[in-house]
Amino acid sequence: MFDVKMTIACLLVLFSLAAGILFVIDRLTLRKTLSAEERKAAIDTRTERWHRRWNSFFFVMAFIVLFVNAFNLGHESIGWRVGWFVIAAFVVLGYLSKNKNPEG
Repeated sequence: MFDVKMTIACLLVLFSLAAGILFVIDRLTLRKTLSAEERKAAIDTRTERWHRRWNSFFFVMAFIVLFVNAFNLGHESIGWRVGWFVIAAFVVLGYLSKNKNPEG
């Protein structure tokens, strides 16, 4: 039970810090003198930039998982290794196929 409470507490701290950072970024970038169109353009630009960063980070982590599971660096059972390998492979392939699509 202690592990569950500590996990929840750590996640709450993490999400609180993330929310605080986003709040500060909003206060710094979105001035009150901006028009509605300028505000929407700034938010859309920032959202696209964060999505690209998140996708890149997720791709790199999935790529690392492919190698870790391939060489059994975690010494896990074969079922877990195959499961994580398949999930990571789908993420990497999905990312690569999405980037080849000229429309998306």
